[in-house]
Amino acid sequence: MNNKGFAIFCIFFFLLIFPKINFGQAPNRSNMVLVPAGKFTMHVEYRWREGLSLDTLIVDDRGIRYSYTEEVYVPAFYIDKTEVTNEQFKQFLDETGYKPKWPRNFLKNWHNGIYPKGKAKHPVVWVSLEDAKAYAKWAGKRLPTEVEWQKAAQGTDGRTWPWGNIFDPTKANIDSRDTKPVGSYPEGTSPYGCLDMIGNVWEWTDSFQSDGYHYFSWIRGGSYFLAKGSRWYMQGGPITNYQRTKFWYMTPALNRCATVGFRCAKDAE
Repeated sequence: MNNKGFAIFCIFFFLLIFPKINFGQAPNRSNMVLVPAGKFTMHVEYRWREGLSLDTLIVDDRGIRYSYTEEVYVPAFYIDKTEVTNEQFKQFLDETGYKPKWPRNFLKNWHNGIYPKGKAKHPVVWVSLEDAKAYAKWAGKRLPTEVEWQKAAQGTDGRTWPWGNIFDPTKANIDSRDTKPVGSYPEGTSPYGCLDMIGNVWEWTDSFQSDGYHYFSWIRGGSYFLAKGSRWYMQGGPITNYQRTKFWYMTPALNRCATVGFRCAKDAE
């Protein structure tokens, strides 16, 4: 047997013995939109808040607001039109057997590995930043950076909301009792065609950082749940395109909750 024949035999033997190894998949861009390259003026505002962990007590809400503006160049990229759904995340689990290192609260609203009845098209929640990154890697994608997320939501005209400058509660899932199927508010689309950038669920960005005291990520977009009163970690509800919220990491597996999901991005080739 010559070298070429031996190489072919080895490949065939490997595939025969290990047919179920999952090498990931090519990214499916059917549900993605292209955000073209170009300069982007990123203006952000955020309020200093200190609490214990998400969905628990808040110990300070003084409302000190910080902001900054910078012009950045953003290479072209693709981003999911909608948030990742329960149905999509279930496919990821079935094909990979993924199990988080710290499983506390992982998919807390599921039962025996099955998402709630009637919620196949709802955004997946109770997932950590690590869970979201694992899904994105499997899908051949990644999480969007904070700059990419904001450009996809805002466009380049500095608008306050994805649909324009005038707030309209009928164009997003805000101040309700639960998530809605992704894409339920087509009139709330962003300039590039993204849906649910405001409301429904907060979204992870690929922005794991440290301020010298805490590790945190920036989450964007607000959620369906609008907290009433001062004893909540985050207010939720409608959050403008330029508002960011710091999600602190207190202990492994506590960064999962009922109001945070994600969507994926991909470099444009």
